[in-house]
Amino acid sequence: MSAEAGAASGTLAAWRADLRLVRVFRYAVGSTLAVALAMGIDWQLSFLTPILALSFFAPPAKCPAPKAMAGFVGIVALAGAFGVLISATLLVYPAVFLLVEFLLLFLLYNRNARGAPPLLTTFLMIAVTVIPVVALQSMDLAIAVAQGLAVGAAGAMVVVWLAYALIPDPASDEPYAPPGEASPGKRPAPPSPAECIKSAWVRTIVVFPLMALYLYMGLTSIVVLVYVALLSMQPDVATGHKAAKAMIVGNAIGGIAAIIMFELLVMIPEYGFLIILTLLLGLAFGTRLFSGAPTAPLFGMAFSTVLLVVLSTTSAYGEAGGKAWTRVLQITAAAVYLIVAFAAVRSLRGQSETNHATP
Repeated sequence: MSAEAGAASGTLAAWRADLRLVRVFRYAVGSTLAVALAMGIDWQLSFLTPILALSFFAPPAKCPAPKAMAGFVGIVALAGAFGVLISATLLVYPAVFLLVEFLLLFLLYNRNARGAPPLLTTFLMIAVTVIPVVALQSMDLAIAVAQGLAVGAAGAMVVVWLAYALIPDPASDEPYAPPGEASPGKRPAPPSPAECIKSAWVRTIVVFPLMALYLYMGLTSIVVLVYVALLSMQPDVATGHKAAKAMIVGNAIGGIAAIIMFELLVMIPEYGFLIILTLLLGLAFGTRLFSGAPTAPLFGMAFSTVLLVVLSTTSAYGEAGGKAWTRVLQITAAAVYLIVAFAAVRSLRGQSETNHATP
C-alpha cells in the first residue's frame, strides 16, 4: 500500500512539475469557475467575466498582483462612469458626440499600440462604444451596463486569484517559454511612435463607421459591438491576409464547437451539465493552445468564441435559448466586416503611397 501511495505521490509531483500541464489545467479550471460564477449570477453581460478571465490564463500566463487587480477593477468602474457621462451629456449633440467618439477611439488604439495593458484598453473600448449604444434605448439600462462592467471585472479578478491560488505554477528558476515562442532576449523591438499612430488611425477608421451605424440605425446587438472591440484590439488583426485567415479559422472552429455545445444543452438543460461541458472544452482547447504549435493561438480565439456564443444565448442553470445560430452568424459577420474593412484600408494606403512615390 505504501508503494502505491509513493507511486501516486511521485506521479502527482511529476505532473505538478510540468508547467505546460499545470497551465492547461488552470486554463480549463479557471474558465469553468468563471462560467460557474457568471451563469450563477445570470446577468446580461455574463459572457464578459469568463472571456476576460481567459486573458490571464492564456499564454503568456501570469497572475497579476493584488494591487494591480484592485486598480484594474477601479479603472473599469471609472470607465463605465465615463461612458455614462458622455452618453448623458453628448448624445443630444450627435455631431459633437461623433467627434469625441472618434478622438476617444484613436487615443485608445494609440495607447494599445504603445503597450498599454490590452485588457484595460479593451474594457475602456467597450465602455465608450457599448454604453452609448445602450443609452439610446434607456439611460437606466446604460447605467446597469456600466455597473455590469465593474461586476464583470471584479468577478474576473476573483476567479483569476482563485485559479492561481488553487493551481500555482511549480517553483522553477527557469523562465517558461512554450515551444515556438521567442525567448525574452529575442522579442521584437517595440513599434515607433509613428507606427503606433499609423496603427491607431487604421483601426479607428475601420471601427468608427460601425459605431456610427449602430448609433444612427438604433441597432441593439451589443454582443457584436463587444466582439468587434475585442478583435480590433488584437495586435495582428490589421496586418494582412495571414491574420485574416487566422480570424476566419478561429471563429469557424469556435462557432462549430459552440453549436455542438448549445445543442447538448438543449438536450440536457442543467447548470451542472453546462459546467462539465465547459471544463471538457477548456481542457481540449487549452491543450492545443499551450502546444506551442504555429496554430496554437487559433484555439484561444476559438474558445473565446465558444463562451461568447453559448453564454450570450443561455440563461442560468443551462437553459439554452434559441439564438445560438443567430449569434454565430452575427459574430461571423463582425469578423468578416473587420477583415474586409482592414483589407480595404490597406489597399487604399498602398495606392496612396504608390501615387506619392511616383514622380
